[in-house]
Amino acid sequence: MSPHGGTALAAVFTPNPDHHSTWSGFFALVAFVIGCAIALIGVYAAVSTWRGLEPSRRPGQALPVALTGGFFVVVGLAVTAFGVWLF
Repeated sequence: MSPHGGTALAAVFTPNPDHHSTWSGFFALVAFVIGCAIALIGVYAAVSTWRGLEPSRRPGQALPVALTGGFFVVVGLAVTAFGVWLF
C-alpha cells in the first residue's frame, strides 16, 4: 500500500547486460522502421494507382505499376535488412 491510499505500480527497465544500448542500435532501429515504411508506402502507392486507373488502361499500365511498386519493396527490404544486420 502506498502512503497515498492506493497501490502503486512501478515499471523498471533493466537492459540486457550482454547487449548494451549504443548509437548503432538506435540507427539500426531507425533503419528498420524507415525500411518497413518505404516497403509499405510502395505497396500502397502501387495498389492505389492500380485501383485509380480506368479499366481500359489497366492492361497497358500493369508492368510500370508492378515495377515501380516492386522497386520500392526491394529498396525498403534492403534498408530493413541493413537495420537488422546492424542490430
